[in-house]
Amino acid sequence: MKKSFIGILLAVVMLTTAWSASAQSAFHSSLPAKAKKGANIYGVVECDGTPVAGVAVSDGYEVVVTDKKGVYQISSEKRNGNVFITIPSGYEAPTATEGFDPVPEFWAHLAADVATAERHDFRLTKVDNRNHVMLTITDIHISNQLGDLDQFKSVVMPSIRAEVEKYRTQGIPVYTMCLGDSSFDLFWYDYMFDIGDFRSMLGKDRYPTMLFHTMGNHDNDGATPCNADTDFNATARYREVFGPTYYSFNIGGVHYIMLDDIRYINQSKDGMKQGKNIVGTRNYDHIVTEEQKEWLRKDLALVADKSTPIVVGFHCPVYRFITDNSTKLRSYFQNEEHKRDMAPALAFSELFKEFDEVHYVSGHTHKLYTTRCKRDTRYPVLANTIDHNVGGICGAWWFTGAHGGLHLAPDGAPAGFKVFTMNDKNIEWYYTSINDGPQKQFRTFDLNEVKRYYEESGEVQIFLQNHDKRTRFDHSEPNHVAIHVWDWDHDWKISVKENGVELPIEHYPMENPQYTVSYYIPKSVWRRALFVKRYNAPEKTEHMFHVTASAPNTTLEITVTDPFGRTYTETMTRPKAFSKMMR
Repeated sequence: MKKSFIGILLAVVMLTTAWSASAQSAFHSSLPAKAKKGANIYGVVECDGTPVAGVAVSDGYEVVVTDKKGVYQISSEKRNGNVFITIPSGYEAPTATEGFDPVPEFWAHLAADVATAERHDFRLTKVDNRNHVMLTITDIHISNQLGDLDQFKSVVMPSIRAEVEKYRTQGIPVYTMCLGDSSFDLFWYDYMFDIGDFRSMLGKDRYPTMLFHTMGNHDNDGATPCNADTDFNATARYREVFGPTYYSFNIGGVHYIMLDDIRYINQSKDGMKQGKNIVGTRNYDHIVTEEQKEWLRKDLALVADKSTPIVVGFHCPVYRFITDNSTKLRSYFQNEEHKRDMAPALAFSELFKEFDEVHYVSGHTHKLYTTRCKRDTRYPVLANTIDHNVGGICGAWWFTGAHGGLHLAPDGAPAGFKVFTMNDKNIEWYYTSINDGPQKQFRTFDLNEVKRYYEESGEVQIFLQNHDKRTRFDHSEPNHVAIHVWDWDHDWKISVKENGVELPIEHYPMENPQYTVSYYIPKSVWRRALFVKRYNAPEKTEHMFHVTASAPNTTLEITVTDPFGRTYTETMTRPKAFSKMMR
């Protein structure tokens, strides 16, 4: 893909708004550096005036390391328009010195043409981050609608701050990976809120940790015409605001990699109705480009210790089981015919085959799903890989909160974020709901009471009359109880006792009734859209379990244990009322 430096400058100039507090490094070291013959990007990496040797520096294509004087030299075509460092373990890059900004200064925009050598310096500060915590947030989808700015400030931020404070009181540093779709490309120009405004919002709301961002499909500029360079050109605003679309960094004993696995196409279509200034359908493929993979090979070659855990952050997941009970994987990655295909996914995973432990962390689906790839023994190369698909912060695009309910995602799980605790090279994780925190990991439904609600609710009956393929909970068999374990995988354990007797548990994917009454009914009945085709097929929640009680008024003792031995319990006194706000 041909990307001229002049084209980059034009894209920056044409931005609708300017970013005045960019986190690019504007640091000028007093340490000496001189461009060698053939190098057109050079500079120094230092810590408190002392050079730091062995730091990886890249233009997105070439990867070099600093010498004993902290100096690097790159011969670059300057195609991506930036240069960045891979922050080494035991260090941090500073954030903006003016105002408040959580984004670290690990990159710099290139300012000269290819024939001109330019200097860019970087500074580091020492920190003990061997043990640390990484929050993973995704799919925030701020578009300046549905009170989303207020919901983020009043609901999301207190939840994140509480989690951060819990660890900071123990002296453990906390960081954040933001996995894309922070903005909403369809509405950039309708409601005047783009990815730059999101960055401003983080500063205004004083986001409490250093934040590493990667882009999602909705962080592209939909005003970019479809041509051979659309995928690159549509990222111009993002690169101006957040810098490189792929890069790496080290924290403690973990090597982190952030990639862009969305290839934006934005193909036009006859009769298309889109937002203001949007010139295409905003379509895209799920794939990691060859140029990223070539850079990644060079990056990974510098990780000498293959026992180093690798955490790869990108927007779209790579793998998922065909069903929860299956040992067969399917891929989200696509081939050149735009069809999902295991081949490109496996080719990508081959890059990590030498490492003992690899975690993919993604968003995009707005659903929680942890895939332990080793269960599919057809692919030995994946035995080291776990794919974590993290639920969206916005849940269902902020609708369920705006409709007077809990913040729920399309699988009925609560909106929230995933927390990874890194103890040297040991990695554990758990999910945190923005409504209920980390102490609650499942929700129970007394289907007798769901049935009663469905029978007595006029709007539910109107909905079912017009959407006849939805689950008829008003026809449910008596005394059934459903248990939704949000982040379940095959290493979790569930126990249900009635009067001291263990009840048999059935894994039972089913429609989540709370999500139906919180999202689908307001979107149809309230708006008098009495038949919307996509609302007619039940959205089955895969992490549902089912037991049958002996009577409608017995008490159940439910214990759920996660893969790390943490237990969560509920004494379920029945009848248990059902509503949009039920816990």
